[in-house]
Amino acid sequence: MATGGNGYQGGEGAVIGGAIHLINSQIITIDIVVGIGNICLLLVLLFLYLRSFRDFKSKFTFGLLAFAFLLLLQNALFTGFLLTYQGFRGPGMGTPIFFLNIIEFFALLILIWVTWE
Repeated sequence: MATGGNGYQGGEGAVIGGAIHLINSQIITIDIVVGIGNICLLLVLLFLYLRSFRDFKSKFTFGLLAFAFLLLLQNALFTGFLLTYQGFRGPGMGTPIFFLNIIEFFALLILIWVTWE
């Protein structure tokens, strides 16, 4: 059962033409999982940057540490809002949040890979 308007799909997800169509609440659940993954990746980056800062004490390393901390704070707050505040679960919000979280996830993986080298 689907209701029109604002991209909201009510009822159950469906398989149409071989593609799986998820309802907004299912996408937001995936967003939360990806957000938690981003938080974990940011914790790894914080650890790596903190270790580098202890060794080098440079402004650049401090800047990386501050950047990772602020991005971690943003992800923790936003994922917390997704978990607890229904206003962030509005119709059609799941897909844009999903793509932003996925892009951030892969960007963080690349950053960790480059940092680890």
